[in-house]
Amino acid sequence: MKKLLLLLSLCAFNGIFAQDIAFTEDCTALTVGNLGTSTLGAIAGQHNWFTSVSTAAVPAGANSDFQVANFDATHGNVIEINGSAAAATSTTSQSRTMFQDISSAWTNRTSGNDIAELEYDFYTGPTTTSLDTFRTYIYDANNNAVAGFYYVPATNVIEGWAYYDNTATSGGVVGYYTFQLGSGADVVLSPSTWYRLGVAYDYNTGAVTWKESTGLFYGGTTSADSGVDVTKFSFSVSSATGNTLGAQDVIDNISVKFVATESLLSTKTNTLVANTFSVYPNPTKDLINISNDGASVSSIEISDLNGRVVKTVNIADSSNVQVNIADLSIGVYMMKIVSDKGATTKKIIKE
Repeated sequence: MKKLLLLLSLCAFNGIFAQDIAFTEDCTALTVGNLGTSTLGAIAGQHNWFTSVSTAAVPAGANSDFQVANFDATHGNVIEINGSAAAATSTTSQSRTMFQDISSAWTNRTSGNDIAELEYDFYTGPTTTSLDTFRTYIYDANNNAVAGFYYVPATNVIEGWAYYDNTATSGGVVGYYTFQLGSGADVVLSPSTWYRLGVAYDYNTGAVTWKESTGLFYGGTTSADSGVDVTKFSFSVSSATGNTLGAQDVIDNISVKFVATESLLSTKTNTLVANTFSVYPNPTKDLINISNDGASVSSIEISDLNGRVVKTVNIADSSNVQVNIADLSIGVYMMKIVSDKGATTKKIIKE
């Protein structure tokens, strides 16, 4: 049977930080058939999902573009967005989009819970030659898609998405950019495979973080928008010039929560492993120690917020794990600790 999502809001006491559950969808209570009742994005369908197709779409959009379907015995009901087989004449002309308004939940969130985290299960589908692309966005009050994912089913490449200030580069502009999620290389997903993905947007700093539950990637960048309220999130299938074949986006177990500290996919990680290690001092200018509580550490990998590995250390003496980061630039990094009890990632700050 489908694994139900936990709908508990944790209380903030004894070191446990409160989180606001803004939205969950495991599709169990949805009725198989059309998800929405209108393709104009103005009338809510099942579980308050809004569905939208451009009025310029040819052929025209239909409620059948957004389906609740019984996938298999493990997942049960899922949501399917059926992309257009027609070529696009503009970026949005053939887009099929479903979205949820979370502006009220954001306004009423617990004080300090200023990071919005979107997590969901994603099925890559079979190998295809379709030119459709799958997009996942978190929007802010400026109607900018500040954070998300961009997936190309024809190549199985997944990238991070952000509203980004590239003006530091000659000819750069503030706008939408995709980011490689691997260490200097694309992350290629396997066809016909389920993955659990997470993306976070920090209201205060604009930090964007991307993560996959099994450790394929964990990194981020900084949005050009900070201090801008979150309003909605969406899933869409968009077409491209020359497209002649539709592709299907399949998603399940969607959740949105607001937290004070980034904790993407925490319900899918081994908390025992995470609690085995602590890093100190943090922040630090040079040396950082890793306590191991009896675990045998084999290696340390440090990545910047763009996902690039900047330092790798093989550990010979697991009883005294210490890493010198004096050679790194000032900033925030992700430290992956690999041990005989599993792997975990800690955020560290170089002063």
